[in-house]
Amino acid sequence: MLNVVRDQFWTTGFVGTSTYDLMEATGLGKGSIYKAFGNKHDLYVRVFSDYCRGLVAQAREQLQGGPKAVLPSPMARLEHYLVSLAGAFADESPHRGCFLTKVTADRAGEDEEVAQTARRAFDDLAGVLAGAIRDAQDAGEVADHVDSSALGYLLLSVIRGIDSIAKADVDATTLKQAARSAVALIPRAEPPRAEV
Repeated sequence: MLNVVRDQFWTTGFVGTSTYDLMEATGLGKGSIYKAFGNKHDLYVRVFSDYCRGLVAQAREQLQGGPKAVLPSPMARLEHYLVSLAGAFADESPHRGCFLTKVTADRAGEDEEVAQTARRAFDDLAGVLAGAIRDAQDAGEVADHVDSSALGYLLLSVIRGIDSIAKADVDATTLKQAARSAVALIPRAEPPRAEV
């Protein structure tokens, strides 16, 4: 049921969604909605928070190594994750983009609770990306002098930008190449010198 509510807000935004829209989407009466979820704002923040937690958990699952990792190399996992997101944004029809991006653009400037939820999600996502960079440093793939936290936010900015420009129907090849280029700019560790 909350997914239906989230999709309604995703399609029409907070202001564009009336209580009657929510009643129609869920099949619940006004009193039932308020009793179960509180007011419209409470419901909006709840579905947004749930979405953000899921987004961070998905990133963590795809970027962390371990026995279930499809790709053993941290850099390969990082590139695969970013390129997959770029492809998903490009292939989406209609191009509605990520709910985190939409809500941040629509409400964060005027709603402190939304802004705090978005900031926490961005910090967490950047942290997961930074963790992938640190894993790559530990694996000898990325230079030790690199600031993983700064790179985490840089990669987050790249993917949020890709999300935004995908809405203008920029083709998948261009978006995927942008993601690959961002990864390619990360300073690599120098290979060990051969002993003479």
